[in-house]
Amino acid sequence: MALFIRNAKATCETVTPLIQFKRFRGKINIQRPRPPHFEKAKYLALTKPWYLPKNFGKTNVELCSKSETLLYKKQEERNIFQEIIAQELNRWFTTSKLIAFCHYNSMSKEQEFDAYLQFKNAKMHFKQYGKKTLELAVKGTPYETVLDFYISRNLTIFSPEPEIKKLLRVLKKFPQLVLMAGIYENRLLSKDELLHYSTIPNLQMAQAGLVQTLNSASVQLVSNLNSHQTTLVSHLEQRVKQLGEE
Repeated sequence: MALFIRNAKATCETVTPLIQFKRFRGKINIQRPRPPHFEKAKYLALTKPWYLPKNFGKTNVELCSKSETLLYKKQEERNIFQEIIAQELNRWFTTSKLIAFCHYNSMSKEQEFDAYLQFKNAKMHFKQYGKKTLELAVKGTPYETVLDFYISRNLTIFSPEPEIKKLLRVLKKFPQLVLMAGIYENRLLSKDELLHYSTIPNLQMAQAGLVQTLNSASVQLVSNLNSHQTTLVSHLEQRVKQLGEE
């Protein structure tokens, strides 16, 4: 009887099993997963989001790529501030006697401020504008050709006086500013032509001497043309006196 009771107690004790989790059939292929079960595939197909096609409800004119470009251009907003800057830029072009176009390489803010001061002391204006602003300023004017220079990052230098030597002297201190061309006395000149003009000793004195030479030549020419008429008039006056005496 005691043996029976001991065996009964041993069978009533709780036995904790050892559980080990293991993935069925190895690893899952993420790149090429197996197709889902039919029931799961059915629910996935029902819950899949759907969208209207991109060209739904559009006419043939709207589907044309050129018409989209035209519509985009028409929808561009008008920038009043940019137009004001373009008017100021146009005034700089019309009032400056010397305009230089330079390519702008990378330089620090300290160097840029130093260049601004150097041009300011030389009574020149150091300006940077975008191509869109420049296009608004010079479109339909004689300066429209300068748009070809504004392909990359550029800057413009305006001078109220045609001081080419001062301009080259300041640009020599800043190799980051590469001179490409300029406008001198409403005439577009290349870099070599600007350098040639800078070698003239004193351009204003040379211009004054040329004007004086032309004036003296014109006076001599007028006197030569009028000499025959003066001689004829004097002969006629002498003949009239002779006829009066007779």
